Amino acid sequence: MEELRCLLNSPGLRVSYDAPNGWLYNQWRGTHDAASIKMHADGIAACLAAQPCSKILSDHSELTGTWHGVAPWIGGYYFDRLAALGVAHFAWVCAADYHDRMAMERACFLLPRPVVAIFSEVASAYDWLQRCPSQASQLAWG
Repeated sequence: MEELRCLLNSPGLRVSYDAPNGWLYNQWRGTHDAASIKMHADGIAACLAAQPCSKILSDHSELTGTWHGVAPWIGGYYFDRLAALGVAHFAWVCAADYHDRMAMERACFLLPRPVVAIFSEVASAYDWLQRCPSQASQLAWG
């Protein structure tokens, strides 16, 4: 049984659909700047259109570069776009860089949706995302 189905594979980002969990797994790799972050955000949106789901695990542990200036765009436009595409929960694994975590926290400040949680390692993000209700459960319970 195939657990992760690759939807996008580029040098800077691999997006897979985790079928058993029903979520996207984004693995950011290498050096990024504001332009590459925005370009790859479009790729993630295309993957969500092809494989709708309400949860994303976004792993930035291999991310480097000076992308931090794009944090307000992420916290505004990008997360609004994800929410419009049906994403309700977003687990964000930060890189070891202190500035990376600070930028993530700034991007999520006062964010109404989706629910975003920031983690230092994938295992904790995975556990949290598994405990989050699925979109089908949210619809059933109203």
